[in-house]
Amino acid sequence: MDGPNIIEIKNVKKYFPITGGVLKTEKARINVLNGVDLSITEGEITGLAGESGCGKSTLAKILMKLLAPSSGEILFDGKPFSDIRGKGKRLFYENVQMIFQDPYSSLNPRLKVKDIIGEMLRIRNVPGAEERSRVRKILYDIKLDKNSVNKYPHEFSGGQRQRIAIARALIVNPRLLIADEPVSALDLSTQDKILELLEELKHKYNLTILFISHDLNLMADRCNRVAVMYLGRIVEIVPGRHLMKSGTHPYVKALLNSIPVSDPSKRDNRKKLITGEVPDPENLPGGCYFNPRCPEAILRCRIEQPPMVPLNEKGHYVSCHLRAPA
Repeated sequence: MDGPNIIEIKNVKKYFPITGGVLKTEKARINVLNGVDLSITEGEITGLAGESGCGKSTLAKILMKLLAPSSGEILFDGKPFSDIRGKGKRLFYENVQMIFQDPYSSLNPRLKVKDIIGEMLRIRNVPGAEERSRVRKILYDIKLDKNSVNKYPHEFSGGQRQRIAIARALIVNPRLLIADEPVSALDLSTQDKILELLEELKHKYNLTILFISHDLNLMADRCNRVAVMYLGRIVEIVPGRHLMKSGTHPYVKALLNSIPVSDPSKRDNRKKLITGEVPDPENLPGGCYFNPRCPEAILRCRIEQPPMVPLNEKGHYVSCHLRAPA
């Protein structure tokens, strides 16, 4: 799919200062995002993958305007994020919504389902009759019984709670849905059902989805494009259908190599592609951030940050000196 970009992220950085002393002066910084460049194309499912701690959820919070970037620029429909304030912020949240990893903690246990889903409509002064009608409709769309409206979250399973969270997000007909690890807390059979529901709702509601996960198998099956992040930088962007066979950055290859294999006879034949620990975000390495763990690193990797360059004309990009076309 080749449409307009709903979100454009340009060299976004985010750090958290560590302060000390009586005057609370800055002693050090935790560098979480270190120059993220990514576009989210309207109508697509864009995947954002990477290990825990790589900055995926921090980027999601920035895109929801829950955190402000330390530097860089984000455009929504071509307009700067910094211009979205006041009444514009309320309109923004009608266009951008989010579902979270844990369906147990993301719902207010004291509210009934009708109040959880309908809250966004009441804030917008939607008449009561219309609110009830829209809540019933969206319950039908997420495949929950209409009698669910008078129940509390604790009366549902994890998968059902996540359906309620999805309904709460979609009740205002957003254009962009940010799904931050939406199935990682669910069992495998429930994961499939929730993912199938999201795909169905994507077409029904004309949604664009940013799907955040560490599961590359899910990404390959469900996403139009997958961006892989390491230490707060995108290192590769690859069409989802090509991810498993064409992932080429050494870090991406290592992630693919670490996917569990069901056949025990094949487990010992796989080489360990990376060693060592993720570098300290207070003291990032020079050059490519992956170079201390990369078995292929050369001198250039240690002194020069590789740019993101196209590998082909199929939307495949990589940030690696050794993989860039000559």
